[in-house]
Amino acid sequence: MISIAITDDHAMIIEGLKAMFQLDVNYQIVASYLSLKETIENIASDQPDILLLDINLKDGNGTQSCKEILKLVPKLKIIALTSFEDVNMVKLMLRNGAKGYLLKNTSSEEIIKAITMVMDNEIFLPKELKNQILSETIGLEKRIDFLPKITRREKEVLELIVQEFTTDEIASKLFVSTKAIEAHRSNLIQKLNVRNTAGLVKIAIEKGLL
Repeated sequence: MISIAITDDHAMIIEGLKAMFQLDVNYQIVASYLSLKETIENIASDQPDILLLDINLKDGNGTQSCKEILKLVPKLKIIALTSFEDVNMVKLMLRNGAKGYLLKNTSSEEIIKAITMVMDNEIFLPKELKNQILSETIGLEKRIDFLPKITRREKEVLELIVQEFTTDEIASKLFVSTKAIEAHRSNLIQKLNVRNTAGLVKIAIEKGLL
């Protein structure tokens, strides 16, 4: 039997998934969480095989929390369950350790297929997103992109920018002044040839800088 946990801040999504899995004796819902905090506090003791993880939660970003959750339960298979049909989000989730990506409007058959593939150590992606990623990969092979080297500190700042922390919050986390963070941000903008913070986030995800 495959044990499953669900993290989603919409109770209706959780109840719908529970009802679906109750129809199949091969699956058991062992836990459901309404927040990332609740997930991180309980996932190690619940020890599910699979975590269906919403990306956009009220108390944080599932893409970044993916790494933290896997540190707690290294053998866990995480499948993103989201409304965001975004190739860059898929890439970021996979880089952070997720093994699959499902859209919330998918069929129950596709959810079961995803779980089966992930339990067999395969990656599951919806066909449309897989084709988009393949097309992008082919396109990237036709050109050589130059990426300047960024320092360890600049990478730390960039990761926190992507997680939507403010300048003050980043300065506090890294124990430096806000002026130092502003300088790092300015350097990153120049090095990566973008115009603003949104551009930094976009290129960080596209180029796998995190």
